Amino acid sequence: MIHPARRPFPEGDGFFETLRTEDGKVAEFTRHMRRALTASAATGIKMPGEESIRAQVAQVLAENPHPIGRLRICFTTDGVVITHDPYEDLVEGGFLTFSPHTSKAIGEQFKTFPYDSHYEIVDEARAHGFDDAIVFNSANNVTETGISNLAFLFDDTWVTPPISAGILPGTMRSLAIERCGVEVRNIHITEVPQASEITLLSSLKIAQPVEQVGEMRLPCGEASLAFVTQIREKIQYFSVL
Repeated sequence: MIHPARRPFPEGDGFFETLRTEDGKVAEFTRHMRRALTASAATGIKMPGEESIRAQVAQVLAENPHPIGRLRICFTTDGVVITHDPYEDLVEGGFLTFSPHTSKAIGEQFKTFPYDSHYEIVDEARAHGFDDAIVFNSANNVTETGISNLAFLFDDTWVTPPISAGILPGTMRSLAIERCGVEVRNIHITEVPQASEITLLSSLKIAQPVEQVGEMRLPCGEASLAFVTQIREKIQYFSVL
């Protein structure tokens, strides 16, 4: 069964960006396009000019308006496919488990499709009553979940894994590092129980406190709520035209 939040990708291979919109304005559009340019260079799939992308996005937003939306821009060898669907903010904490799969990713990752390997992680977690799963690399260091980056609170410091762990450099993760003082270092599997709070980071949910990891309950306390508020206040929304 396809999760209702999913939209099928175009046929073939390509890369994509998923962006949050509010009242017709797009969150961190330029930041997403910079990442897309990096993916274009890595995959060899050419992107149209920025003016063309902005014009197409503006048309899709005008034809499919939503108070809060999920804007997806897919780049393929045949062109660009842009969709805009409604998005509903999450109001509950996340429930995570540990993925049985070891990440084989090396270095910086890109948002390419088909996206099946990521969805498989999510589907396996949901089959056991969780929302998503934490993935570790061959060194037993934390990477990310199936569809989100992670930030861990140790003492009074928020920490997120480095790109070298084999993660997708998410836009909210980058924003949290640059504008919210999140530190970057490897986090070993043995450190996970030492985290007082954990937060999921992604372009759509922005930041979501984690309520449970496996059998370990977390408080979703003041630190997580303050962190979520801080990140939300730092996001910049822009009109594409």
